[in-house]
Amino acid sequence: MMTPKKLLMENQSTSRDPNSGFMVNHNRRAKAEKIMQVLDEALGDSPKLVKQRLLDIGTGNGEIAAHLATIYDVTSVDVSDQREVNKNFKFIQLADEQLPFPERTFDIVVSNHVIEHVPSADMHLSEIARVLKPGGIVYLATPNRFWPLEVHYKLYLLHWLPTEIFLRVLKKLGRYHEDVRLLGWYGLRKKAQGNFACETFSDRICKWPNRYHMNCAERTARILGAIPLRLYRWLTWLHPTLVVVLYRR
Repeated sequence: MMTPKKLLMENQSTSRDPNSGFMVNHNRRAKAEKIMQVLDEALGDSPKLVKQRLLDIGTGNGEIAAHLATIYDVTSVDVSDQREVNKNFKFIQLADEQLPFPERTFDIVVSNHVIEHVPSADMHLSEIARVLKPGGIVYLATPNRFWPLEVHYKLYLLHWLPTEIFLRVLKKLGRYHEDVRLLGWYGLRKKAQGNFACETFSDRICKWPNRYHMNCAERTARILGAIPLRLYRWLTWLHPTLVVVLYRR
């Protein structure tokens, strides 16, 4: 039986452009393939999760959910409907942070750059834990609070202030357009530890970017690959993006 990774490659309708990650019409596919690669490594080669139930939190335009649906039985949720692609997955519009599903519904949950936008990270993780089956896994990615550049506002260092002060300063500067509540590596692990074991993948993504569909230049990739993995792991607290897999206890 094929693993999810092999099935994904079988379902590619066109050959992969080596620069596709930098092209607008392929960018979300590259992100979906990155998610798939991480899930594939986290799950090993176990075929039993093929076509298992996956919850995608934060639908956006729907491209990532649609791509994941080539492998999994995908349900995607968001507080607003901005879908440009809506094939092959179920969509539910949320009224609030509560997920409208019974306990132990999903085998996998994907929270890709969502947790920094919700009012309560604790509630977000608690709801994920509630709807995830025992032994299920979570792909979670979020910008790192301790990376010098805040990516939503394109400002340096200001986000190192306490969150409420940071948001007030943004409003005074006339730059505010949404709440962003960033977490660092240690803060994320602390919030997750009640329900999950936490494993970082951002160290591997930094060392082998092209393995995770980051479309890095060959010379840069060689330099990054020469750096010991243990150094990347030690510097997890400083990675630009935290990519983790959470394992339901």
